[in-house]
Amino acid sequence: MSAAAASPPRLPPQAPRRERILTWPLVLFLVAVALIVGFGLRGKYPTPDVDGAILMLADGDLDGIERQRMLQITLDGALASKSVTHAWAGMLAAVALEDRAGYAMLLARLGSGPVPADVPAEADRELLHLGDPLLGNLMQAMIAEAAGDKARCKHIWGQVAVQCRFWGRTFAAELAEAAKQRQR
Repeated sequence: MSAAAASPPRLPPQAPRRERILTWPLVLFLVAVALIVGFGLRGKYPTPDVDGAILMLADGDLDGIERQRMLQITLDGALASKSVTHAWAGMLAAVALEDRAGYAMLLARLGSGPVPADVPAEADRELLHLGDPLLGNLMQAMIAEAAGDKARCKHIWGQVAVQCRFWGRTFAAELAEAAKQRQR
C-alpha cells in the first residue's frame, strides 16, 4: 500500500466558530436594566399636569432646578387652562419665576384691575401658596384687596414687602410697592 492510500483524504479547513455576543439571557438582562433606569428617571423627572405640579410645589420639598421646573409647568398649564384656580396658581408661579409677561396675561384673564377680580373658591386656595410663604401672603393680600378689606390688605402687603427685602424677590416687591401706592 502506498503512503497516499494510507492517509485520510484532506478536508478543506473549517472557518473558526464565532461566539454569539447577544445571548437570550444577556438580552433579557439588558432590557431589565433599561426598564429600571427608565422608571428611575421617570420618578426623578416627573411631568405632572397643573394640579400635580401644584401639589408637588405645595409639599415644599422641591428646591432649585426641580422647583423652577414645576413652577414653569404650573405657569404653562395655567396659560392653557380656563380654570380660575389654575390661573391664580399660574400668576403666583409667574411671580416666583419673575415672569412679568405670564403674570400680565393671567391677570388680564381674571379681571382688568391691579389685582384679580375673580378669586378661587375657599376650598381651592389651600395649596395655592405653592410651598412658598411669600406667595401665600401675596395671594392673601390680593384676595383681601379684591374683597375690599383695606386693613387686612395693608397689613399683608406690608408683610410681603418685608419678605421681599429678605429674599430679594424684585417682582413681588414691585407688586407690594404698587399696592402701597394704591392704599394711600
